[in-house]
Parts: sequence; structure tokens; C-alpha cells
Amino acid sequence: MNNVTPNLRVNTFPQTQVGKNILLKGVLPTLAGILMLTAPAEAARLQSWQFQSSQNRLSFTTAGGVQPRAQLLANPTRLVIDLPGTTIGQSPRSQYLGGAIKEIRVGQFESNTARIVVEFADGYTVDPTQVQFNGLSAHEWTVQIPTPQRIGTYVPPTVNGGDNRSMAPVATNAQTIVQSVHVGEQGIVLNTSGQQPRIEKNFAADGSWMTISIFGATLSPDFRTPNQNMSGLGISRVQVTPGSGSAPVVRVTLDISDRAQAWDAQVSATGAVLLWPQGGMRPRVSQGGDLSTISAVELSNNGTELTIKADRPLSYSSGWDTPMAYRITIPGAQIGSEVRLPNFSASNGVLAVEQRQEDAETVTLLVKLNPNFLIASNSIYQPNSQQISLQLQPKQSTVVTPVPGNNRDNSSYPQPIPQPRQTTPTPQTRPVQQGRVTIAIDPGHGGRDPGAIGIGGLREVDVVLPISRQVRDILEQNGVQVVMTREYDREVDLEPRTQLANRVNADLFISIHANAIDMTRPDVNGIETYYFHSRSGQLLAQYIHNSILQTTGAPNRGVREARFYVLRHTRMPAVLLEVGFVTGAQDARKLADPAYRSLMAEAIARGILQYIQRNL
Repeated sequence: MNNVTPNLRVNTFPQTQVGKNILLKGVLPTLAGILMLTAPAEAARLQSWQFQSSQNRLSFTTAGGVQPRAQLLANPTRLVIDLPGTTIGQSPRSQYLGGAIKEIRVGQFESNTARIVVEFADGYTVDPTQVQFNGLSAHEWTVQIPTPQRIGTYVPPTVNGGDNRSMAPVATNAQTIVQSVHVGEQGIVLNTSGQQPRIEKNFAADGSWMTISIFGATLSPDFRTPNQNMSGLGISRVQVTPGSGSAPVVRVTLDISDRAQAWDAQVSATGAVLLWPQGGMRPRVSQGGDLSTISAVELSNNGTELTIKADRPLSYSSGWDTPMAYRITIPGAQIGSEVRLPNFSASNGVLAVEQRQEDAETVTLLVKLNPNFLIASNSIYQPNSQQISLQLQPKQSTVVTPVPGNNRDNSSYPQPIPQPRQTTPTPQTRPVQQGRVTIAIDPGHGGRDPGAIGIGGLREVDVVLPISRQVRDILEQNGVQVVMTREYDREVDLEPRTQLANRVNADLFISIHANAIDMTRPDVNGIETYYFHSRSGQLLAQYIHNSILQTTGAPNRGVREARFYVLRHTRMPAVLLEVGFVTGAQDARKLADPAYRSLMAEAIARGILQYIQRNL
């Protein structure tokens, strides 16, 4: 058997249905190399590595044979190379380059897996099909990385009068703020605000240190590093520092004195980053006397803004509790004895507030809304680290114009008309009677599950959440009450999504996704819409599907029946929309454009309103 491994490429496994996790990109051997690569691997050790900047070439050697696995991850964009069954035989280190390839990091990802991370500068990516692995032997490897390209070198045409926008799925600003760090008896807690943190763990093979990278994060101006004895946890020091590159990142480093003790890391449901010794109790979000005290709940701006104030930095999560009650959950907090709720009137955007001490360290406020007001995108924010503000907006009159359908009764299904959007004026839709209809909008995936990742690192979650929010805003402006299964980028299991829709007795359920297939098939583009086993679900699917086709001119891949969980476990007409392929050459460049996503949201909302007016 030849002992030289052939060249390998980083490819994507086929994926054709929604509901999958992140697209896996792995090292796929040619047939001649399969026997060697699939042979049982003995314990190996990473002996050395180097990166040649002039040639974009990474080389590494191991003591013992290895079978590399590779994947391209987003936010920040990085090529991750895992070496299963391998430990690092040298002190982990990084090499900061500062160019399009920003940094190379080497660490112990798991106890038996070494990891090499090639991180690209903000706004750059590579074509994963062009990454070449060359196995000189089972323990000598080179990785040829293609020249990184800027994301969005293609500028899509102006859509519906919108501005041209470049493809930019990678965020340039910090979306998570690390507010404070607490060291307690069980472990370490980093409280954050903003979007749910995304973390990556690396540790030394000899157990002397561990590093947690919090991507898309920055430190609060009020942040203070703890200065206390941590020997009870088996650590000598905790360092929390901002990253040195252009992409925002915060790194937490533990110097571990008890090298026999491994550590766990996890993001809590409320956004805190938890670190604790394996086998021990997971630490509480707050530590004893470090609770923030809610000092005031105030109403201002003619009853349209609610402000929560505290004596220390706050973090929060929020979402709909019932169709008319918005929930704000504040971990690591207690209600002050002097807090008095403001006076409310029928003309206020807020009709009432119920405050509850859920447990010893969690405060929940239920905000009852005036039906004539809505919570729009970005309505909840933090003017500073010790305040949370919720702004309300009066509902506006009808803003959506329909594309006329062929059928005006319910005797038959509307027929698809896959043609470009009409430019002649069309009459406005008739507003829905205020509060009569409730729609559940379900943005797919979220948090640690970004869904499919396609051309240029375009992530499914970065497509469907903006579309879902705009659909919500349009429906609310047309008198429809909307409940979102998630308001921001957080992980939600399938069961809670359907439970929320059933609990609020929604009239319709709309789950919004983006499709994907093998990266070698950029020719596959178009719209797919799914329903499950009901005439009303099929009719709803057809209305929305037709509206998308007529508005966008996208390829028609049909309305189909499917057994997706969210379709089978909802008690109302339900559909699952595929708004295009992030792996498709045509769809990806359009879905990365905010103007096109707005057009898609208008089309979805129009189809929903047409169904409501003719069937509910």
C-alpha cells in the first residue's frame, strides 16, 4: 500500500432539507487514500507547526499518524483543522499575522483532539473547495490555503428602488458586551448583555491553562478583573482581555494550579458564560452579594418608553410571554424595597407592569401593552450598562399592496404565476380588524445553531432573522398581532417553538428558513414551501409561495408536503418557507442584500394577509 496520502480538499456533505444543523465541511479522501485514512488511529502528538505567509501554506508534523478534519466556520470566519486522537506536545501558541489571514492559533480543543485555527480578517473568506490538504506521510501534512477574498466583491443590482449593498454577512461591530466577572465557590460567571455569546474553548495538554474566546464581544467600560484568592477552585489567576485583531473578541484565560482538574464551559440561557471544574456543580449566574438591585421602573415620553434602572450593570433576555404581555428577564438581580411602579393610563403604550422575583437571583417584568402600540425591531436596548429601556410605537395604517391573484374565492387553490414583480400601482389591502388575528413567526435556528452556511460564509440565521422581524413589523402595521418564537439570535429547541404557538392559540404558524445543498451545486436556486397534511395548510403555503414568486421572480421549486416537527406539532395551519439557497450562486448574493431581504419580507407578509382576508 502506498504510504503517501493524496491531496485532499475541504468539501461539504450534501444537504437538501431544512432543519439540519450547520453544514459540515470535512476532509474527503480520494479512493486511493481511504484505507490509510480510516485505519484505527493510535495516540499521536503534535510536534511542530509553521505558517509560510508568502505562500499561504500551513505545515505540521505529528508523532504518530493523524486523520485531519476541517471545517469553515463563520463569525469570525475561520478554518478549523482538528486532529483527533492527538495532543499537543509543545506549549500552545499563536502567530498574529495582521493581513487577510489574521491569526493562527494552536490549542487542545478536547482531551484527545488538537485544534489548529486559521482566522481570517474581518470581511474576508476563502472558497472551502480550494483548500488543499497534502499528506506527505501519515504524520507530515501541508495545508494550501487559497488567497482570501473580500466578502461581497459582487454588488447585487438595485431591487425595488433600494440602494446597492455589498455582501456582508460578517458583523464588524461587537454584539455582546462582557459586563462583569464573578468568582464563587462553584466556579466563574461572566455576565453579558446584548446578543447571546458565541464561545470557543482551548486548553493546554498538560492542563496548566484554559482559554475561552467570546467572539463578537467587547468589554464594558465598567469591567473590573477580580483580585481574590482562587486556590479553592484550583486556579491561580483569571485574565479577561480584549483581542488584538480587528474583529471584536474577548478572551478569558485561567492559569490552572490543579492540573489534574479539567474544566467545563457553557453559555446559560440568559447569556452568562459559565466556567466550572468538571464533576462539580454549575455556578449560579450571580454570586451572593453581587446581585444588582432594581432601583426604579419609570415611564416616560408620553407613556411610550419604559426604563428599568439598577445600581450595578444589568444583562437581560426578552420575548413574548402572551400575545399582549412582553417579558423582560434580568438574571443576577433583585427588586429593591423602594421600587414603586409608575401610574398607568389607557392612553399609555404600557397599560401595566407586573414585577416578580422568580428566584433568589432572577427578576422578571411582564409588560402589558396597549393594543394600539407595538414593539418594533431594536425597541429594547441599554442606554448604559445599568439601564434597560423598552420603546413602543403607535401602530400605523396599512402599508402593504397586494399582487392580484387569479382566484377570489376558496373553491380552488390560487395558481402559481412565476413572473417578475409588477411595477404598475395596485390597490391596498383591506386592514385586518385590530387584534382579531394572531400569527406566530418562527425564525429558524439561532444561537449555537446557525443553520446552513453557504457562499461567502453567508449564514442562514443572518438571513432569516431580519426577514422575520420585517414580516412581523408589516403584519403589525396591518392590524395583526404577532408572536415571535425568538426575537434575537439565541438557541431555541423545536418543542418550545410549537408550544408557544399552541399556548397563545395562534391562528397561523410561519417558520422561515434558508435552504442549502452541496457547495459544488451553485446552480441550485429557488423557493420551496412546505405544509403538513391539511387543506388549510396547503392553501396558506400556496398563497405565500405565489406572492414570493410574483414579487421576486425567483425560481419556483414548488409547494410540497413534509413531516417537519414544527408542522406536525402545531394546532393551526402551518407552513415552512425556504426563501432561497445560501449555497446557490443567484440566491446567495440576493439573500446577502438587505434590500432583497426587505422585498422578501414584503412578499411573505402580503401572502399571509391575502390568506387572512379570504379565509379567516
